[in-house]
Amino acid sequence: MDFSYTQEEEMFRKRLNEFLDKELTEEIARQNWEDLGVGPEAREFSRKLYENGFLGLPWPKEYGGQELSPTYDFILIDELGKRWGAHVPLDVGYTMTGHTILRRGSEEMKKEFLPKIIRGEIEFGLGYTEPNAGSDLASMMMKAEEKDDYYLINGQKTFNTESHYADYHWLAARTELDPDKPKHRGISLFIVDQRSPGITIRPLITMSGERTNEVFYDDVKVPKDRMVGEKNKGFYYMMEAIDSERNHVFVPARLWPIVNDMISYVKATEYNGKLLSDDPQIQSKLAQMIIDLEVAQVLADNARWLELNELPMTMEPEITKLVVSELEQRMVDDAMQILGLYGQLEEGSKWAPLRGRIEWYYLHSFLPTIGAGTSEVGRNVIAQRGLGLPRG
Repeated sequence: MDFSYTQEEEMFRKRLNEFLDKELTEEIARQNWEDLGVGPEAREFSRKLYENGFLGLPWPKEYGGQELSPTYDFILIDELGKRWGAHVPLDVGYTMTGHTILRRGSEEMKKEFLPKIIRGEIEFGLGYTEPNAGSDLASMMMKAEEKDDYYLINGQKTFNTESHYADYHWLAARTELDPDKPKHRGISLFIVDQRSPGITIRPLITMSGERTNEVFYDDVKVPKDRMVGEKNKGFYYMMEAIDSERNHVFVPARLWPIVNDMISYVKATEYNGKLLSDDPQIQSKLAQMIIDLEVAQVLADNARWLELNELPMTMEPEITKLVVSELEQRMVDDAMQILGLYGQLEEGSKWAPLRGRIEWYYLHSFLPTIGAGTSEVGRNVIAQRGLGLPRG
């Protein structure tokens, strides 16, 4: 496999980095990865990405794209990630739901939503998880009752991170309650106006300060033409979207800022009269970070290569998700050990090394091994779907 870029792709990467040098600030990046809400600067940055030709390159021309290789999107995501762990500001629509609309949505739905996603104008909140249905999404119980020309939806979702600023809810709900049928065959997907009457959004703040939400539906009417694809096929569509999410969201490049900050820190910081960079144990920890990151990148490139060539993906995206999320935990744990007790200081303390960012990463690092499916469930997926082993 050749993972290198073509000359045209390298020129695109160079032009993109020149743009990022000028337009992307740490403040804009933090409006993304802290998830407290995409502010006006981040939304404007998203529009600038489009206006300068960096969004929608692989998408069909009829919906506002340029029909180029998906490699261009992977370059965009990687180069953003190298800068404070940034990503496309309105990234749920761009990296997850948009791909599913393109594959499964009606022609009217594609024409309505895809150009707006490409232009960086709208965002979606993921409405999958429920209090009793997390990694086991087939157990969800939110009910969508079919009426004349709409569905009446009642129930609760939780950990919907973008819902407080998203324009639409990418909602999975149960449309089939037959106990004799498998649970996963009774779920459908909907696009719901996030500000529809009957929707209540309440904040849930994580220990690293990120905002997620619980969302309540009380007799919410959703037109039938807002159902994505076929009725009761939503679970299969979610699985497709999750594979795309693995390749576009769990990006090894977003861990490079941790390594680069730590290398700069140990080269400039003394302990007992010696630079930390002289300590063989610290050198070993940093070297292992680089080794693990390079391995993770190869795994990610392999999964991406399969997607680029429209080849079957069984366990490859799940392997990427598992490796990258657990690697982040190991890296920040080693970084905290290098920083010592000062590493526990929050941003704002004059004594906090690296502006307290490692402390934030440490608290945040527990989320990726739980969100989007726990590591334990991920290993089950690899064993069963990838290796053909039986369910326990």
